[in-house]
Amino acid sequence: MSEAGQPAAGSTTRRRPRPAHLSAGALVIPAFLVVLGVFLVVGTSTMDVVGDAGLFGPTVMPWAVAVICFVIAALLAVDILRPRPEYEPVFGARTPAATGSPDAADAAEPDAVNATAVAVAVGGVIVFIAVLPWLGWILSATLLFTAIAMALGNRSYVTILLAGLGLASVIQIVFSGLLGISLPAGFVGGF
Repeated sequence: MSEAGQPAAGSTTRRRPRPAHLSAGALVIPAFLVVLGVFLVVGTSTMDVVGDAGLFGPTVMPWAVAVICFVIAALLAVDILRPRPEYEPVFGARTPAATGSPDAADAAEPDAVNATAVAVAVGGVIVFIAVLPWLGWILSATLLFTAIAMALGNRSYVTILLAGLGLASVIQIVFSGLLGISLPAGFVGGF
């Protein structure tokens, strides 16, 4: 007889169940990205372009986003479906709680949602939308980047402010200089 809690001779140790973000249900995200990519391909291919669009015409960005959607969808699907030896199989996995084994107490509940992080991220988007006409693109996007970085756990406030400012400035230069699209200038445009 073996002691309680000790595996019997010849038995195998139980592998951990796959994390929720690697389960088959996570394939919804790659599927959404494929649908979005197809939507962009159809919309872009049927777009009527007036005049000579030049190097960076109105169809370049939708094509680029469509390709990015397809690539990310493929990479996510491969990552989700790839077998991992330390986890149980993706489909039909049996958790310790379902088998009634002594490990059932160790089967953890899904992590709780970090309400503060969600509130900071959603609040950052709302503030961005509200202040964009007055502060302009560069300052509003800097604040949005900072709020999202804080929601994701970054506490280097000076670093994320500078990174947000740099990212917003690069986007401003790309849109204004290369695409000829002016983003809202806000009160800064009056100087």
